[in-house]
Amino acid sequence: MNAALTQLVNVLATGGTHLGDLCWWSLADASIDRQSLESKWKNTGLPKELLPEPPTVEKAFKLAVRETQVGLVDRLIRPVIDNEASVVFAVVHEQKHDDGTLTYTQEAKVALELLTGTLGTDSPAHELVVAIKSRFTALRDTHTADDVRRTITRTLQSFSAVLLRENGGVWWVPAPHAEPLRKLQAAIESIGSSRFYLLPVHDSADAHRTLGDAAAKSLETELTELKAEVESFLAQPPERTSTLVRRFDAFDALKSRAQLYRDILQVQVKDLDSTLTQLASSIETLLNAKHAA
Repeated sequence: MNAALTQLVNVLATGGTHLGDLCWWSLADASIDRQSLESKWKNTGLPKELLPEPPTVEKAFKLAVRETQVGLVDRLIRPVIDNEASVVFAVVHEQKHDDGTLTYTQEAKVALELLTGTLGTDSPAHELVVAIKSRFTALRDTHTADDVRRTITRTLQSFSAVLLRENGGVWWVPAPHAEPLRKLQAAIESIGSSRFYLLPVHDSADAHRTLGDAAAKSLETELTELKAEVESFLAQPPERTSTLVRRFDAFDALKSRAQLYRDILQVQVKDLDSTLTQLASSIETLLNAKHAA
C-alpha cells in the first residue's frame, strides 16, 4: 500500500460505525484459463454463479479475428457466414488505384464448424490465417481481462454496491458485505499482477451525506429504468413470459437494496415502494393476458 493510500485509510478509519468500503481495481496480465479462474474463485469461497459463462469456440474465433484485424492497412477481414452451423470470415486485399477506384481480391477464407469446434481454411499458409488460428488456439479456453472486469462488476452489484462516479470506477460497498468483498479482493489479486484496493469508510457527517446522496441517486436511476422498461412492455408486450417474470426478481432486488441503504444511511427514495407495487401490478396484468390468450 503506498503512502497516500495509507494516509487515507488512517483518516477514514477514524469515526463511528463502519459504513462500508470504497473499492477500485487495476487489472494486469489478467487473461486466465477457465480452470484456473474456477480454482481461484473456489478457494475464496465466492459463489460459482458469479463467474462468467465458460468460453465458447465461437466467441474465441470472433475475438481472434477482431484482434488480428487491428492495424491492418490494405487487408480486411470480413464476415461471410454466421449461422447455427458455421462462422466464416474472408481475408480480402483492398487495392487503391490512381483514378480513385478500389478493387478487392479475396485471398483466403477461414471457417469455424460450430458442431466440432474445428477451423478450416483454403489457404493455410496465409499470414493472417496463421495469426487467426494462433489466437483462436490461445483464446478457446481463456477468459480475457474484459471477462474478469465484467465479473467484478457483477459481483459488486450482488453486494448492493453503488458506483460513485459513472466514469470513475470507484464503488462503495455497504458494511454487511465487507467479508465477501475481501474474498473478491483475494480472488482478483491472485490473477496476474492485478490489484484490488479497499478503503474502509467510517461514519462521519461528510461520509454519511456523500454516500447517502450517491445511494439515493443509484436507487432513483434504477427505479426510473424499471419504469421505462415496464412502460415499453405495456406498449409492446415481449414474446417470452420469462422476460416478464424476471422483472419481479428485479423489483425484489431493488427493494432489498433500498432497505439496506435505509438501515445504514437512512436513505429514502420518494414513492419507491408504491411505484414498485404499481409496476408489479402492471406485470401481473400482462402475465394474466398472456395466460388468457
